[in-house]
Amino acid sequence: MDKRDASSKGIRYQKLLLPLYIARKVHSKTGKINGRDYEGLLRRVLASGDPYQVEILRRHGRYQVRITVEEKPAPLQTYPINGWVGLDTNVPFLALCHIKPDGNPQSFTTFGDRRRYDARATQREAMIGALTHQAVQWAKERGAGLVIENLKFLHDKDLSAKLNRVTHQFTYRAFLTSLKRHAAREGVEVQEVQPAYTSIIGRFKYQPQYGMSGHHAAALVIGRRGGLKMRRENVPKVLREWMQRHEKWNETAYRKADWSAWSRIQKAMTTALKKNQQYMTQWIAQHHVILDH
Repeated sequence: MDKRDASSKGIRYQKLLLPLYIARKVHSKTGKINGRDYEGLLRRVLASGDPYQVEILRRHGRYQVRITVEEKPAPLQTYPINGWVGLDTNVPFLALCHIKPDGNPQSFTTFGDRRRYDARATQREAMIGALTHQAVQWAKERGAGLVIENLKFLHDKDLSAKLNRVTHQFTYRAFLTSLKRHAAREGVEVQEVQPAYTSIIGRFKYQPQYGMSGHHAAALVIGRRGGLKMRRENVPKVLREWMQRHEKWNETAYRKADWSAWSRIQKAMTTALKKNQQYMTQWIAQHHVILDH
């Protein structure tokens, strides 16, 4: 509200004190707050004197107040001795694999919602929030940190091909950003790794060995790459021997550039499957037959 001052021919603004409504849901039986206690968070910030930012928006004759505060990460609840949880992002689900400190898989699970990429923006945000909560809680229950794909490699050739298959980049970025924020609140350590060739390595090395799905095998590779710092994944002997029989295979060159070797394996295996009028999705069912020839 303003009042014009006749002497100064200016506008003098009156100070208004209005109540601020902060949405929150209280459980009718337990009395506990569902979700984040934003009112409690704001009161703690005001009491501590920490800086915060206020933005006032006017929309359709109503005012919205947005308050931004800097959250401090919770004390860590996860430890390397409990292993790590690798996470592979897909449509319309997440594949998680808990690996032990020695790099072998302990357990795996899947979380997902098929409506995630067809819903409206507000619904999609809620679904992403629910998925991040499930993934973080699953890792926290095991005392294991999360290993996820690094956003700075969003335009990496191998990851770009994956994004073209799975989702829009904005949704992918929004999910990983939400995941890191929620993990910090829950005290779950997060590591980010370059995701190049994780799907290829998982399919050809670990899927036949452990009988898991290709997505869980990719999550296993992601977990090993971050938790065990294993950038290099050696090609199994049976695959090397198969490549030596069907392709030119230089062992010295492979040792220097192992990622390109995995790319060559995928191309050679795709060609072998096509000769039998089969596709890569049939690899796990046909791998014994193919590798024996």
